Amino acid sequence: MSRLARSACALALGGTAVLIAAACSPPSPQLGNNNPNSESGPIELRFWTNLTVDEQAGVIEEQARSCVAGLDDVSIEFEAVPFDSMYARMVTAFRGGEGPDIMNTIEGAVSFGQAGGYLTPVDDVVDAHGRADFVPSFLHAASKDGQVWAVPDWALHQEVWYRTDLFESAGVDVPTSWPELLEVARAVDRVDGETRGFAVPLGAALVAPQTYYQFLYANGVYTFDPETGEYAFDRDRDAAVEATQYMLDLYAAASPPEARTWGWNEFRTAFAGGDLAMVMDFGAVVGMAVEQNPELLDHISSFPLPPPVSGAEPGGILGGGYYYMVGASNPRREAAAKEVVGCLLQPDLVAERTNTRPVFALPATRSAAESPTYTSNPMVQRFAAEIETIREVELPRWYRYGMEAGLNPLAGQIEATTFIGDHLQSAATGRITAAEAVDAIDADLRRLIREQ
Repeated sequence: MSRLARSACALALGGTAVLIAAACSPPSPQLGNNNPNSESGPIELRFWTNLTVDEQAGVIEEQARSCVAGLDDVSIEFEAVPFDSMYARMVTAFRGGEGPDIMNTIEGAVSFGQAGGYLTPVDDVVDAHGRADFVPSFLHAASKDGQVWAVPDWALHQEVWYRTDLFESAGVDVPTSWPELLEVARAVDRVDGETRGFAVPLGAALVAPQTYYQFLYANGVYTFDPETGEYAFDRDRDAAVEATQYMLDLYAAASPPEARTWGWNEFRTAFAGGDLAMVMDFGAVVGMAVEQNPELLDHISSFPLPPPVSGAEPGGILGGGYYYMVGASNPRREAAAKEVVGCLLQPDLVAERTNTRPVFALPATRSAAESPTYTSNPMVQRFAAEIETIREVELPRWYRYGMEAGLNPLAGQIEATTFIGDHLQSAATGRITAAEAVDAIDADLRRLIREQ
């Protein structure tokens, strides 16, 4: 097993020695997907998804069973696997020869599976559907060594969601640069007496890197060079420090102090409850408003995080997505799994899946985005202008931290640790400077890379 695969196993199992030894030992060639006898007879495909909400998982399961119904001697065993147990479940199952044949998951899990040698490339599925139908950035993110390792399903995106009524009260317009954004945040801060201007959430688990990398990308700072794949976080230290300091200035000027430890639920609830004028989010605040404060829907909109200078092109935007990866097994099982995934790419099916979380999820294929099933959704129609901007401006240039040049398990390592949040929280409270935070993050990124 390669150093990279061993690192992935250690990450997934959190350092539990007994489990590492069992899960990362060579798999038995006679089990599950590796059983040569499975080249004949009925096939039961193991189908996993990370979507555990009944409405979402139910739609995927129903669609998958419909696709399988047209295949001879093929059935599925469907299971929703939560994120908090995903990596441990994956490595244990794959190393035991019982890994999923199809898994609906995020790009970090795809990178983990590819690094461990558990996946088969899916270029044939992509080409059979039509490569040009996919948003290219999603194929780029799932690529490595000249091959695509997962099929894009739907897109995640992050932009600034804001209160149009508070902007009107403060007499401000959508900002086009960092100085303007800071000025607008100060103008709308408590414009109604209590609502804060711009939340800068820095919860150490997941949220801090998602907030931080938006500012880094806007300023042209990457973990790895998107073209060469070389380590690049330290390439322009001044730009990294500038982005960090700006984020901290925004926090000090207009953010609730408690946002320093906020996770997703806290800042989304605060926005939906009317306590924030602006927040960066993946669009989930729309669903929260539907559930908690429907009247707010008439007063919210979004815009991409502006670049530092008006008129400049941002170096990138934070995004992500859901994919279908196919487990490596034998030609017959792989062919059956790929046929199911190909079936799931029908535009109306993709649209039906994204419509389980409208606005938050956008189709990763043009055909699905243009399908009547998608465009007729009431929430999609309501935010049609925002979605058009997201599709035209954001989706073509998104990156995920550590995966700017394609699949890299560093993304999962960043998400599984809290060093970015720890250092940024220290900077937000004045214990260290922005420059010291950048240097500490750089040192931790280098350490993780050496351990791969």
